Amino acid sequence: MSATCGVRSARVVMIVLTGVASITGPTPLAAQGIGHGQPPVAPGRSTNTTTTQSSATQPATSSTRLLTEGGTATGVRLQTFGSWLDTADVSAPGEAWMSLSSAYWRSSSLREVDAPSMGVTVGVARRIQLGVSLPYYHTRDQFGLTSHGFGASYVTGKFALTENRRVNVSASPTMEVLNWSSADIGRVNWVLPVSLQTSAGVTRIYGTTGYFTRGSVFGSGAAEWSANSKVTLTATMAHSYSVASDPISDALGVTRHRTDASGGVYYAAAPSAVVFASVGRTFAPVDATSGRISVTGGLTMNVSGIVTRAPRTP
Repeated sequence: MSATCGVRSARVVMIVLTGVASITGPTPLAAQGIGHGQPPVAPGRSTNTTTTQSSATQPATSSTRLLTEGGTATGVRLQTFGSWLDTADVSAPGEAWMSLSSAYWRSSSLREVDAPSMGVTVGVARRIQLGVSLPYYHTRDQFGLTSHGFGASYVTGKFALTENRRVNVSASPTMEVLNWSSADIGRVNWVLPVSLQTSAGVTRIYGTTGYFTRGSVFGSGAAEWSANSKVTLTATMAHSYSVASDPISDALGVTRHRTDASGGVYYAAAPSAVVFASVGRTFAPVDATSGRISVTGGLTMNVSGIVTRAPRTP
């Protein structure tokens, strides 16, 4: 019974590390939350790569993270991964955006659905915006065990360090609140991302680099191409590296790197609303914890009447 509870707890931990899923890019890579930029909606996007590995012998995964099961009682932490992707844009004072999305993620050992995933961003002063995001997850593993509940929530303060330049820069210190207690990782952690953005004709290019205090450094990037006034295509890639060194992980051959990529589209249904969708997967490493496919879709809308930029995905 205690062993079963331990396995269930491990799976829940993996699940909870999920951020708002999005299409990469502004929405956090999530792009877009999640991630997935705030786009106007997302406090940032935590790409589907948040992963925590606790001491273990047999890996299992959650949609965006990997956690090894077994030996969890020892409290030995192995690697932890996390990525974030956002634009350098910041909403004007009083400008508010809300997003509602859902995501499906699958590996060879686990399936997860995040629905709904909610995000809100509000411009509170010139060059400053605040945002929050929260997903509700549903998971099922290869043994038929299921779990559900609120996943990790993020509270983000975003500051534009430069505006109206050829290359704009923003910083988005974020508090990550996990819904479980862990002596190894901690219920409250921090994400310290810095985003850069530029444009080349109808193409916008941006990327984010930074650090998760859980023990991960990351780099992610995206390119957006405007096909016309309503349709924009996106392509993103994110790489995360665990800075937590652990002999057990090395002995088990557990890699300290993770690379994910996705492609998506968003459609401006109105001046203040956008519908988005994306599909992606983990490209390296390819193992039992790798995401075989990740699909995200949703809607972002303006809720304040103030629109200073095109709506984006969460």
